[in-house]
Amino acid sequence: MTIRSGVYRIKNLKSGTYLDNSEKNRETIHGWDSRPGSGNQEWEVRQQNDDSYILRNVSSRRYVHASGGRDGTRVKAEDTEGEASHWEIRDADDNTYNIYLKGTRGVIDLDMGKDENGTSINIWGHTEARQQRWKFEKVRDLGGDHRDDRRDVPGGQQPLPAPGGGGGGGGSAGRYQGAVPPGKYWVRNAHSGTAMDLSGSNPNDGAAIIGYQVTQGNNQQWDFEPGVQGYRLRNVATGTYLSVRPNEQLQDGVLPTANNNIKTEWNVTGDPNGYYLELPGTNLVVDLAQGSAQDGAKICLWTKSGANNQRWLLIRA
Repeated sequence: MTIRSGVYRIKNLKSGTYLDNSEKNRETIHGWDSRPGSGNQEWEVRQQNDDSYILRNVSSRRYVHASGGRDGTRVKAEDTEGEASHWEIRDADDNTYNIYLKGTRGVIDLDMGKDENGTSINIWGHTEARQQRWKFEKVRDLGGDHRDDRRDVPGGQQPLPAPGGGGGGGGSAGRYQGAVPPGKYWVRNAHSGTAMDLSGSNPNDGAAIIGYQVTQGNNQQWDFEPGVQGYRLRNVATGTYLSVRPNEQLQDGVLPTANNNIKTEWNVTGDPNGYYLELPGTNLVVDLAQGSAQDGAKICLWTKSGANNQRWLLIRA
């Protein structure tokens, strides 16, 4: 079976641990216990014209790389794509795969198949060992293609409505139609993998909007309602809106909050690596401060720079 391009979690058959890009040292790729929702364990898998693949981490934006096919060569995460970051994914039966460095007999191997966090990932000559076999668990399609979006909870595939349909009258004259259809989404930062979270499901005006580990709570789910210049983002838990108070001076660092009667509209523009939530008429976008993966990280407005902490993955609920 051929692996189709998409975003996957990659699980070792022997250990049950996952291919993980370390937060402490971004060059390091190792085995780690399952962390659902973490961008460090989500990999963009893109098939190339020659049927090889490129594997890129969702959080760090680094490529899986090996400097050669010799036994013991460390598998690392590199900033730039090159010939040493092209891989052949071959069926190994039982819905598992070997991942070969293109043009070599070396495959990605979890050291001794150990299930300890931090176990090294190396190149090793192909054998039938289970530590060389990997399961590809589909998370979603690549950015910009929502036909096969999934939730990371039971329920599986959730088809999107066509643009302009449902979600509050997206097809009406003068109504906003953004880069994604209206409807309910989990909003996850492309750099950290953490969710846009209404802190404590607080229903009061001025409640904080923060970055937080993915819990799949309704306070992390947002309904994109069409306005005139953009979508209004209504929190599913409380019915309050992601908004900027009218008296705010619009500048870097302003903190959007949740409010009942202030319904700020956000221009949603698509990008292969995610989406920007931009305040119409400005160059300010919703930004995860310093790309922090810590629970409680600030979400603020900042001048659009193209950085991944300003990009958001919209996963249909």
